[in-house]
Amino acid sequence: MTGRSLDSAVFVGTARDCARWLPDVLANLAKLSQLYDRTAFIFAVSDATDATATLLRNWMGKERAGKVLDLGELAGRFELRTERIAFARNACLEEVRGSAFAEYGHLVVADMDDVLAAPLDLGSYVRAAEWLDASPDRAAVFASASPCYYDIWALRHPTWCPHDCWHRIWGRPSGESFEAAKFREVFARQIVLPPQMEPIEVRSAFGGLGLYRMPYALNARYLGLDAEGREVSEHVAFNEAIASAGGRLFVFPDLQVRAPQQHLYNASEFGLRWRATMRLRQAMERYRPAWRALQR
Repeated sequence: MTGRSLDSAVFVGTARDCARWLPDVLANLAKLSQLYDRTAFIFAVSDATDATATLLRNWMGKERAGKVLDLGELAGRFELRTERIAFARNACLEEVRGSAFAEYGHLVVADMDDVLAAPLDLGSYVRAAEWLDASPDRAAVFASASPCYYDIWALRHPTWCPHDCWHRIWGRPSGESFEAAKFREVFARQIVLPPQMEPIEVRSAFGGLGLYRMPYALNARYLGLDAEGREVSEHVAFNEAIASAGGRLFVFPDLQVRAPQQHLYNASEFGLRWRATMRLRQAMERYRPAWRALQR
């Protein structure tokens, strides 16, 4: 890890019933913040039934710059979950835009649940941040994950995942099972990315931790629905706005979080046929790693 400190960052996150993970998540964010000369934190809480808001306020105390936004009960205003998340993320952005924090160098977007509960490698974070700052057209870097890259819904890449995986699953042919569609659209794309890989340019990604250059981020907005009113990952519209403005976005394999088990293949949820299918796919992956096709 370099001995040079980074300049400044605003950490933002949305939280609902995250109390069980917050001590570990906040410990990670505290360590990341120590890499910067100046930091601030903006958290948005909504629809929480546990101690999430209290824990965040106590952690902020008087010594940390920023604010905890209490958005109240969004479920009564927005029917769909992705609408609520997009609203909360945009509230954090508006708070940054209207403050002196808009002049900070980085916007760090962090999930506040189990994705960031495992210890982070500070050295890999510094390498990601310095790589991001090394070229003016680099707008964002996103974490990979262990044991494999998991966040396929937010991913857009010409060959790895060019479309919305869940729209393909929901709109699958009448003769295709849910299991078959999910294997094709999600599990087949959840591949292992070796940490030593070069950054992978994407149109969109997230994976629980995204590091943006502030000017690019402040000119974008989150959307939780598409033009047809369907739920979408709110990160896609945000990232594609940045890409359309000339910003380049990358998955940074060296920076890894822990993939949540609920988003990964779980053999107990599938019958023998699909367990055998997954074992075959994993065997093929060992002999012909899928990540190699991303570096051609």
